[in-house]
Amino acid sequence: MALPPVDHYEVLGVTTTAGDDEIRRRYRFLALAFHPDRYSRNPEHHQLAEQQIKRINEAYRVLSDPAARAQFDSVRQLFESTAAARARSGLSAYATSLQDTARATEQVRRMEQELRMARERLDALLRDKAALQAQLAELGHLHAGERRGHVGEVSALTQQIEQLTRERDELAATLRTTQERSGRRIESLKQDLERKNRLVDRLQSAKSQWESSNQTRTELLTQRVERLREELASRNRQLADTLAARQLAQEQLVQEQHSASRMSQSYSSALGISEIEAARLQVELDALSTTQQRSRTIMRLWQIAAIIGIANTMIFIAIVLQHLAR
Repeated sequence: MALPPVDHYEVLGVTTTAGDDEIRRRYRFLALAFHPDRYSRNPEHHQLAEQQIKRINEAYRVLSDPAARAQFDSVRQLFESTAAARARSGLSAYATSLQDTARATEQVRRMEQELRMARERLDALLRDKAALQAQLAELGHLHAGERRGHVGEVSALTQQIEQLTRERDELAATLRTTQERSGRRIESLKQDLERKNRLVDRLQSAKSQWESSNQTRTELLTQRVERLREELASRNRQLADTLAARQLAQEQLVQEQHSASRMSQSYSSALGISEIEAARLQVELDALSTTQQRSRTIMRLWQIAAIIGIANTMIFIAIVLQHLAR
């Protein structure tokens, strides 16, 4: 077996009696020191590091294997016994190996210096890490305190939300009760409006009986009544539209209960006056059939009663519209 180009013991920097642990530790140190990635910035140094790491790997491969190491030792001993005969032939290779070893030793020295600086930087980083961990622990305590405060605030807010929810439910129940009362009140107002309409119908019947005695005035009065009926129909349509918007106005009814009560009293007073006037009109209409002499007076009374009835209806509609507009 031919002798390798270099002595593996010299490559690793160990003696021939070094144990496996010493060879392993030396290999790890040299592999870290001559790793090509550490010299990626300088192409020449990177190439030399690749060559040196190959020699280191080869030396470790041989010396870490007992059979390969024994074979290498036997060849090495054989080479040493015949060194005198091969001195001249191996002088050039030895000189080259010696130069490589010198360069490698210099590189190892530089690597050891860089490794020492790296260790110092690592120690500084470890100290910074310890300081950061202390700060992190302090921040953790602060965060825990803030979190407890947030938990208390969330609990208080939850209680407030529950209280507001109960108040909202109570307000909704009150609003529903008020809506029901408003609905009943509107139904009562509708009934009053129907009574007014029936009164107008009776007045229309009396007007048709009276037309035979005074056609001219009847025609004028009929035109006026038709205009009033058109206006009343327009008001009724407006009232229907207003009633359709009742759902939107019901929220405002809660705030206007007192005002609506006063308006209702005013309307009741107006309604009583209208009924009194209607009763008087009925008496006057009964007297119309007994005497023609009082026809003019009855005509004026009928006009007044009709105007009062329509005025009361318009007042009622205006009250309802004002109430809903609020």
